[in-house]
Amino acid sequence: MKKTEIKVGDRIIEGEIIDFEIVKEDWSIYKLADGSTIRVKTVATRFIKTNEFTPDGEPIYQFQSMGPLMIADVPEELKKKTP
Repeated sequence: MKKTEIKVGDRIIEGEIIDFEIVKEDWSIYKLADGSTIRVKTVATRFIKTNEFTPDGEPIYQFQSMGPLMIADVPEELKKKTP
């Protein structure tokens, strides 16, 4: 595990980069009132276990991600006609 520092507000917090494996990555799917369907997903690229803890004693994690990724399925009648 590699040591690192992250900035949270005006503080610098120490932590370590934690290796991970993807177990499941699903899309959140939203149906809009105009008939469009929007799919959104955040893809985590790095997890950091900080040296900070919650009041219950659990370690606080930070993550970095790509995205959000978004795909729109739009009804034909909403699309702009191109020549």
